[in-house]
Amino acid sequence: MDITVTEMNEQHLEAVQAIEQSSFIAPWSSQLFNQELQLAVALSLIAAIREDGREKVIGYFCAWIVEDDCAVLRIACHPQHRRRGIGRILLQQGLTRAGARGARRASLEVRPSNESALAFYRACGFTIAGVRKGYYPETGEDALVMQLTLAVPPHGSGKQSAGSVTIPS
Repeated sequence: MDITVTEMNEQHLEAVQAIEQSSFIAPWSSQLFNQELQLAVALSLIAAIREDGREKVIGYFCAWIVEDDCAVLRIACHPQHRRRGIGRILLQQGLTRAGARGARRASLEVRPSNESALAFYRACGFTIAGVRKGYYPETGEDALVMQLTLAVPPHGSGKQSAGSVTIPS
């Protein structure tokens, strides 16, 4: 299966929204995804395959890069394509691109009850850095804050290397 990772655009939003609806308790609206595409701080990617000669979106990654921090906001895969390494590819590509834009660390929030996501992020090198009490308004559940230090830029350059971020396999 050949997977391509590219910048998300308006043509991808219907497929992204369908994945979002099947992935989150409190899904983002189409309007919110559309707004993400307009923000300078946003980094929005999709993973796609070719199926019957057409591009099929099978996952996406959304983050904000503010100064040297990459806040991972969303990452999800189509239910039929989960546990095939697509999330890892999206995360690695997203963090590599964030690093090229100056990010030195990545952070995210995850529900303590989302054991598969916790295991995934831990396997990718993230560690728990704190707790946000009552973070999720729809359930009152806390959020675990997880962080990952990205590659240190070359000495004296002041910028992140454009090389790839390595996520443990």
